Amino acid sequence: MTRSQLITKVSQNVGLQEAQVEQVIDDVVENIITSLKQGDKVTIAGFGRFEMRTRKTKAFTNPKTKVASQLEPTAIPGFKASGILKSRLGCKDCE
Repeated sequence: MTRSQLITKVSQNVGLQEAQVEQVIDDVVENIITSLKQGDKVTIAGFGRFEMRTRKTKAFTNPKTKVASQLEPTAIPGFKASGILKSRLGCKDCE
């Protein structure tokens, strides 16, 4: 499902104009991004948790030059699905 398809679907479900739904979705996403930038976790009950995770140092070799190097540790966004979401999806092998 694309962003525009999501906006259309939610608009139909709740009876709001697509422009209003788009504004709400944009605001929700912007608030999640702002919270993650500040180092906060964002938990949506029944859905999951967004958080920044630290990727460890990783060794790699440049395939062209064959020079070995290391990637520095970096922060990346992560998502952990809630138990409710997993059960609604019928996910048996989830973490």
